Amino acid sequence: MNLKDLLNLKKGDVISIVGAGGKTTFMYSLAEELRGENKVLVTTTTKIYMPHNKYYDFVAINKNNFNKYNYEKANGVYLYGSHLNEENKIIGLDTELLKAQLPYFDYVLVEADGSKRKSIKGWKDDEPVISKDTHKTIGILSIDALGKKVNTENIHRLCEFESITNSKENEIITEKQLTSLVFHNKGLFKDAIGEKVLFINKVDGKNELILAKRLAANILENNYNYVDKIIIGSLKNKQCQLVT
Repeated sequence: MNLKDLLNLKKGDVISIVGAGGKTTFMYSLAEELRGENKVLVTTTTKIYMPHNKYYDFVAINKNNFNKYNYEKANGVYLYGSHLNEENKIIGLDTELLKAQLPYFDYVLVEADGSKRKSIKGWKDDEPVISKDTHKTIGILSIDALGKKVNTENIHRLCEFESITNSKENEIITEKQLTSLVFHNKGLFKDAIGEKVLFINKVDGKNELILAKRLAANILENNYNYVDKIIIGSLKNKQCQLVT
């Protein structure tokens, strides 16, 4: 199934995406599904790399240009940012500036977290940056983190990750640690608003499918209605399924 159906999206939904291991890909994949029949805003409350132009139809990297596109009637993907920095990263919108754009779009997709392209992360007190208007918070967890070492090469915010998961440097990341990352009050769904959806990414083959299903089963067993929905899949292969 496609992402928009698995997520049961409704017009007007604001989707905030957090975690590591596929946030940006998730945002553009979902935008592509919605693109043809909707006016879709993609943006960030942190910062993201400027994407290839195939991922958007209109771009405004300055708040003074937003009104030009807010009143544009054409369907498509609209990419908004405050400005570009020296690394060619889009500096995002603060939550009040984001709120002002919401009435002009059918769907709003927000990358609300940073991970410096690492497989997994911990969180500082001031992140993620989630709009209060969010309807669904998507937590991205990459199955390829399993078996990797607890170190700065693999983990963004190593000290915070160690604290959340009770890990030590150079240990191997296990299913237990990923589960604790999901449920900890300073973990994946820290500051989440609306429906909490766990997306387990990089399920690209049979081995990854086995591991992802086992992880999902363990999370469901300990869930007690904390996570509202679990989806596993491969954004690369465009294959996703709901876990029940």
